[in-house]
Amino acid sequence: MNNSLVILEEQGLRDGIQNLSQLIPIAQKLAYVNALVDAGIKRIQIASFVHPRLVPQMADAEELCKAIHRKDDVIYSGLVLNLRGVERAIDAGLDHIACSLSASDTHSQKNARKTLAQAQSAFAKMVKLCRQHHVTARGGIQCAFGCRYEGIIQKEHVLDMVKSHLDTGIQELALADSTGMANPKDLQELMSQVVELAGEVPVILHLHNTENKGYANVFAALLAGVRIFDTAFGGLGGCPFIESASGNIATEDTVNMLNQMGYETGIDMKKIAAISMKMQSFLNQELQGKMYTLLNTDGIEMI
Repeated sequence: MNNSLVILEEQGLRDGIQNLSQLIPIAQKLAYVNALVDAGIKRIQIASFVHPRLVPQMADAEELCKAIHRKDDVIYSGLVLNLRGVERAIDAGLDHIACSLSASDTHSQKNARKTLAQAQSAFAKMVKLCRQHHVTARGGIQCAFGCRYEGIIQKEHVLDMVKSHLDTGIQELALADSTGMANPKDLQELMSQVVELAGEVPVILHLHNTENKGYANVFAALLAGVRIFDTAFGGLGGCPFIESASGNIATEDTVNMLNQMGYETGIDMKKIAAISMKMQSFLNQELQGKMYTLLNTDGIEMI
């Protein structure tokens, strides 16, 4: 990979909206997908395949996946937490699935209704099913840098989980600062070891800005060799099962910082900002990102 190229996976339509009480119509979700692709986004996580009673915003996951007019050079993915989720995502036509579990036993029970031991037992089966259907499996570790319920997550525990994930045959590895508790010093140290362990397997970092350290953590991860990050337009996001959960690092803010540092993303941040402005108008509330209010988006249409 070009060392100056940084890839952003847009998660505004999954992590970004899953906490919202105001349901987003499927036509509007489709418009956002089209607008994100037009802005240069090459990876979009469009839904999670979870129980609609627990996350009503994701009740239309299958319908949305089947309605998208896909581009050959764009990865459309979905998040799953169990074997049934993998089956649903495959049936919906996705060829890239994020299989995820938590490093925290307490969060695992709240988020996936499984103990950590149960989730780890199921994880290998999830990856195996993906591989059987020639679907790319992204293996995720949530709460890798801390848990609001359990506090510090030991680095050795996370590294053991990384090794276990890699042993299942995942094609991508993702660590998530689900609670926004990571600090740049410790994150750089851990991610340097993770990148080394992963070898040729791409490493992805999912950052939340709960404690306002998200962008400093991007810089620390870059120093550790990470070149793929999850973001959400406008800084949307938060987990329904984490106390005080806050938004993801904002796509347009991240692009702006990376541009200033000399990295390439291929993303038009003004077009992303226009999407955030549309969402702000729809929700009638200010979003957590900053750049979308500073950029001139006049005349930029979503679709």
